[in-house]
Amino acid sequence: MYGSQHRLTLLLCALLLFLILTLIKLPNPSKKPAFSNCHFIFKPFFNYLCDGNSFGPFQVSNDSHNHVCYQLYSKNKHADLFARVQLHFQPFSNRKILFSDIENLSNSCLSCHHIQIIQNKLYIIPRPNAFNYQTRSRSVKLLIKQMMDTFPNTPDLDLFFSVQDMVDLPNGLNGVRFNVPIFAFAKTTRTKVGLRSDAVIPMPCFTLWSWPETRAGRWTDRSQSIVSAAQKIGYKNRIPKLFWRGVWNWKRLWYIDLAKENPDIMDIKDVSWNATANGVAHRASNAYVTLEGHCDYKYLAHLEGSSYSSRLKYLLLCGSPVVYNPVQYWEEHWYHLLKDRENIIVFESARNEAALKKLLDHLSHNENKMKRIGQKGQQLVLEYLSEHAVSCYWWKLMHEYAKLLGYQPTLHPDAIHIDDFLIGTLS
Repeated sequence: MYGSQHRLTLLLCALLLFLILTLIKLPNPSKKPAFSNCHFIFKPFFNYLCDGNSFGPFQVSNDSHNHVCYQLYSKNKHADLFARVQLHFQPFSNRKILFSDIENLSNSCLSCHHIQIIQNKLYIIPRPNAFNYQTRSRSVKLLIKQMMDTFPNTPDLDLFFSVQDMVDLPNGLNGVRFNVPIFAFAKTTRTKVGLRSDAVIPMPCFTLWSWPETRAGRWTDRSQSIVSAAQKIGYKNRIPKLFWRGVWNWKRLWYIDLAKENPDIMDIKDVSWNATANGVAHRASNAYVTLEGHCDYKYLAHLEGSSYSSRLKYLLLCGSPVVYNPVQYWEEHWYHLLKDRENIIVFESARNEAALKKLLDHLSHNENKMKRIGQKGQQLVLEYLSEHAVSCYWWKLMHEYAKLLGYQPTLHPDAIHIDDFLIGTLS
């Protein structure tokens, strides 16, 4: 009797299981998963792609030809974030990089920072003579860490980067192109200053992580704050003057002096800072204006610094047309996306007062057009300098660079894992 009941119970359980499998459509492993819960499945990088219960046109892929970074910032786009990456690496394509080349550059660029990626882990190689200024090198390392936290399988490599405004090597080495590139914030092909341009690979600026010393703070937070300020004031209510604030240098002096003679159309002033020992500004002159305050003006000037100036992205976020005067033509990794009279206004007639006044008159009589240029400049930054885009650019740089290596990197005996490094130092 007991055996019959037991068999009946097993039969009923089997029947119930069959009904469940029939009524519920099990996922087919050969098909791509539905992304109705993609916010819970994917890392934060992908969350912003989710739209309700649909995943949109994007495929989450790490395949080299269908990688999500290509889908977002290269394929089927009006602008290609990666358009110049291979061009930058082309001078190093003649032969593979050997370990002896790594040693040579390490001994030649003592001011460079050295990192390693081994088995998808980021390591810092301590270098006592590496150039440190404020928190620049720390921000670069955190940008790389963010990329590695987002994308798996970063190739093994040794990489050297500089946090100077321009790479400047001692002992006549600026004319040498080593077989290993140096990654830096900007380079120029128009002016022979610092390390030769074909030896430099532009990397995302440290400010795209954080710049606390100038009160700019975290890029993700400050960019949102500037856009909010721009939206509040609108465009018609802005002051119709060409506006700029910053630190004096020889490229900017002409504009500062001219503005003193033309206060009705220009407001361009030098800002003097008082800083603490670590470079953090604790008080500025009365001419200081916040980045959000720049949005009060209809026209913003972008003037180069000692080399490049990282200010441009902040200015574009205001949605006011930016008048950009390249003197030495320093370019960051994204400057190829700038289009004159489309998302920026290029003014190349420095020290020509008549030409500048003619330009400002043109701006004031074409308000609708200027508003569109400002909007496109703002959209450019929001799309191509977002934290997602910056991670994608670092991903592309790492994979293209790794193709050049002709040796298998091994862990340096002094290597420190990034987590231990960040706990122990701010450099």
